[in-house]
Amino acid sequence: MAKRATLEDLKSRLDAIDKDIYPLLEAPKEVFSFRVNLHKASVKEVLELLKKEGLEPKATIFEDSFTLPLEDKSKLTHTLAYSKNYIYIQNLSSIFAANALDINPTDWVLDLAAAPGGKSLIFSQKAKKVSAVEPNRSRFFAMIRNFKEMGAKNILTFNKDGRFVYKATPKWFDKVFLDAPCSSESHIDIKEGITWWSQRRIYKFAKLQKQLIISAFESLKDGGEMIYATCTFAPEENEAVLDFLLKKYPTAKIVPIEHNLSNIKGGISSWQGEEYSKEVENSLRILPKDGFSGFFLAKIVKDIN
Repeated sequence: MAKRATLEDLKSRLDAIDKDIYPLLEAPKEVFSFRVNLHKASVKEVLELLKKEGLEPKATIFEDSFTLPLEDKSKLTHTLAYSKNYIYIQNLSSIFAANALDINPTDWVLDLAAAPGGKSLIFSQKAKKVSAVEPNRSRFFAMIRNFKEMGAKNILTFNKDGRFVYKATPKWFDKVFLDAPCSSESHIDIKEGITWWSQRRIYKFAKLQKQLIISAFESLKDGGEMIYATCTFAPEENEAVLDFLLKKYPTAKIVPIEHNLSNIKGGISSWQGEEYSKEVENSLRILPKDGFSGFFLAKIVKDIN
C-alpha cells in the first residue's frame, strides 16, 4: 500500500518549484474578486448600485473587475446588482488568463474544458462566437444555466470529451482556450490537510492534459493562438506538457505574455532531472496573493511558416 502524502511532502515539492508558494498558501485570504457582466450592465451602473448599498469595490488591472474584503462576500451576494446577474464572482487569476487571449470581434473561440463557464462568458463579450465543451453531464447543464442567467447569446455548448473534439473540427477555431483538469494544488487548504493530494494524482492528470493539448492545438487554425492553463503548481502538469507539445509540433511556439504584476514568475526550464525547451520560460506561474489564486498559463501560437 502506497504511503499517504504529508504536508511536508507537499512543502518540499513546492519549495523546489518556488519558495514563495507554500507561505502564500498558508496565509489567510483577505479579498475576493468579481467582474461586471457586460451582457447586462455597465461598470458605471453596477458601481453606483453597489455604492448605494454601502459597498466600495477596489479597482484592479481590469476595467470591469474589482475586489472586496472577504467579509463583504455575503453582503455582495444579497445586493440588487447580484440578484439581477449584473455581477459574476470570479478569481482574478481566471480573469487574467481569459484576458490573455487576444480576441477579435470576428473570432470563433473554442473553450475546451469550459465548466463552470466563467471564462467562456468573458470570451462571449469579445468574440463573434464561442464553443464551450464540457464532458461531465451535470457540470454541462449547470454551465448552460449559467450562460442563460448571464444573458450570453453567442455561446454554443457541447457535452463532449475534449480529447476528441479536434477530429470533428481540425484547424477550425481562430482562438482556443484550454484550462485543463488538473491536480488543483492551488485549492489546497493547508489548515484542512491534503488527504486528496498525491504525486500519483499529478501523473494521472498529466496524461490527460497531453491528450487535451493535442486536441486544442489540432483544432486551432494556422496562425491562431491558444492559452494553456491549469490551477496547479506541478511542473509535470505545466512546463512538461508544454515541452511535450513543442516536441510533437514544430509549428507550436510559446510567446511571452505582457504583465506588470509582482506575484507572477516565469516558467522553469528543468525539473527533477528533466530538461525542457527554453521556450517554456515564457509561461507564467501566478502566486496566490492579493485576490489571485495559484495558476499557470502559457500563450501558444501556431506558426504558419
